[in-house]
Amino acid sequence: MGGLRKKMPVTFYTFLAATLAICGFPPFSGFFSKEEILDAAELHNHIIFWLAFGVAFLTAFYMFRLVTVVFWGSHKSDHAAHAREVPRVMSIPLVLLGVLSVVAGYHFIARNFLGPMNEIPTIPWIAILTVSVGVAGAGLSYALYRNKKEEHLLKLLAKKFYIDELYAFLIRWTQDLLAAYLAWFDRWVLDWGIVRWLFGGSTYGFGMVLRFLQIGNLQAYAFLFGAGAVILIYYILFR
Repeated sequence: MGGLRKKMPVTFYTFLAATLAICGFPPFSGFFSKEEILDAAELHNHIIFWLAFGVAFLTAFYMFRLVTVVFWGSHKSDHAAHAREVPRVMSIPLVLLGVLSVVAGYHFIARNFLGPMNEIPTIPWIAILTVSVGVAGAGLSYALYRNKKEEHLLKLLAKKFYIDELYAFLIRWTQDLLAAYLAWFDRWVLDWGIVRWLFGGSTYGFGMVLRFLQIGNLQAYAFLFGAGAVILIYYILFR
């Protein structure tokens, strides 16, 4: 444990400084910029404000997961076991960037206390909550990944966050369910009930009635013709 931290101290401490800055821990530079953003969001849009706190937690979690796995965890490969400090052509820029991660935010302090008042007022409870959220994310990642040789999220990642299963569940209980109901309605209500029984049955029944008028007997036709003529004459004379 801690092999890379001891083998690569410059890389470790500069990376840790950058991590603390991006997570918004004071007195690193990211704390002041994040504080400005959260103060403005709290004054103008509470939805963005609380979403920003969720992002702050996730940022601290995945960044300290990276630090824990790489520098405090056990070696995961032969390359990591034989790693050594970077040469000066890389370590000097790392040190300069690490120093800026520490001191770059102090112009916010100078602007607020030595220069004109900032347009966005500083809200103390937001600063406290920001640090608390960062500590919670960092502590959780450290507790989960310290000395762990396997990825806790590996199964979840292998299952692609169960998006396919969720999609199949939604399709089964929405699209497929609607399709099954429409298929039943089409088969038994439209086809069997309306088409076959209402239209088909009524047409068949009406045709069965008309069949009796088409008996094929000439004397019967003459009788029906005469009966119709008598009824017509009666209607004309006695209406």
